[in-house]
Amino acid sequence: MYYFKFPQRVKYLLYLACTVFILDSCSPPSTSTETVGKTNGKVVKNNFPDFGRMISPAEFHTKYPNDRVFKLSQDYPLEMPDDSQIPSFFDIPFDDDERWMEYINAVRDYAFEGMIDVDFIAQESKVRNWYHMPWMHWGPQGSEGFHGLAKEAEIGPYQLGPNQKTSHQTYALGFYNEFAGYTLAQMWKDKDNPDPYATQKPNGFPVGTVIFKLLFTDADESEVDYLVNPMTWNAYITPTWNNGLDTGRIVKKMHLIQMDVMVRDPRADQYGTGWVFGTFCYNGKLNNGKEGSFRAENLVPVGIQFGNDPQDTTNFINPYPVTKTIINPNLKQTKINPDSTQLPPQHLGWGGRLDGPVDLNTSSCMSCHATAEFPQIAALVPKESFIGDTNALGQLTKLTETQAQEFIEYFKNLECATPYTADATSCDFSLQVSLALGYFTEWKDEEVKGYWTSEFERLPVEMNRDGSLKINVPQPD
Repeated sequence: MYYFKFPQRVKYLLYLACTVFILDSCSPPSTSTETVGKTNGKVVKNNFPDFGRMISPAEFHTKYPNDRVFKLSQDYPLEMPDDSQIPSFFDIPFDDDERWMEYINAVRDYAFEGMIDVDFIAQESKVRNWYHMPWMHWGPQGSEGFHGLAKEAEIGPYQLGPNQKTSHQTYALGFYNEFAGYTLAQMWKDKDNPDPYATQKPNGFPVGTVIFKLLFTDADESEVDYLVNPMTWNAYITPTWNNGLDTGRIVKKMHLIQMDVMVRDPRADQYGTGWVFGTFCYNGKLNNGKEGSFRAENLVPVGIQFGNDPQDTTNFINPYPVTKTIINPNLKQTKINPDSTQLPPQHLGWGGRLDGPVDLNTSSCMSCHATAEFPQIAALVPKESFIGDTNALGQLTKLTETQAQEFIEYFKNLECATPYTADATSCDFSLQVSLALGYFTEWKDEEVKGYWTSEFERLPVEMNRDGSLKINVPQPD
């Protein structure tokens, strides 16, 4: 494994999810006035590392002459975009039973415009600026150098279908539009002292923010039939999930399986969240001759979510392996695609709330992202989501601890830019913000060789990116 001249250091902190290999510091920040893509104005110029793991330059040029190396898009704008850049789909009612699909497809089109024809290379978009989150290069789950994919979660047996009998893993890359980029500029304009309050009231991601994430898996059509005719990217990944650890990597083709979107839409304020979430599932059976990155058009809407429906306590799980999508008609703030001719069978989340194929069937998109905070004290998924009855394959069929207060809180609606835990700072539903701040803090702690009193004022819960507990941390009496 080639580490691009970054020295190894080791240190273990309670508030991070994993042991990490620490990368070298970044060059000094600056701001400049220049034309960046489609925006004239001041931008942050920090030169954060582009990625954390990659084969050697010699091997890359010898074996992969037609590939490119990932470059982090990090010229975050210091000026707020004007209202003319508010997406046009803000005119479509996302909570209308007849038009929510129109809304979520328009979000997908907004993300694809200018990106799908350049293989989602943010710097080459001629339509609008897109940015990446810094510090995703960090540690054993850090990003790789072909496409910037970061190791994200394990996929358990049967999670994707009845023929998927072995575990797999998910890697992902997130993109942030100009509005979200402005918040990243406020957070990271001083590279040595990022401002975690940039995502907490009275701040937070502004109206007009669009974030999308492409998720890839090492599973293929031999186990998951709808991954036929795949959109593939080379990636430098661990051979298996291996508890989130990195004991060596290999180059392997990864297959697009899911796309997640987040939209800061002010019409969602009335539901107590301010955010609209959407999830798409890949279906290569619809390919019809598409090639390369245009196969991303095979992403089919799973659904949309703008609240957790806390009033609905219907306790059911669609257990792995799923054979059909089960829609809960009592949910008012989740809407699911009923078209089984387009959408492969989905397990969804607890009680039928929105979740994608690589997500847990005992959670939901919005409840998981609501926990995003710094430091990450809250578990991404509460322990009660793993306790219940199981079937012959050992898969959960019904949760038995849904009356626990922690579980009830998990499915309440949380206002945007509001902390999930009283002692933490809100990351405004962005788990990548939480990760980036956590990774940076460990690096700085290692460099400074000291501690802060605040580190001993609470006992955070340590977890992997998929929400599973890393170790059993003893709680104080």
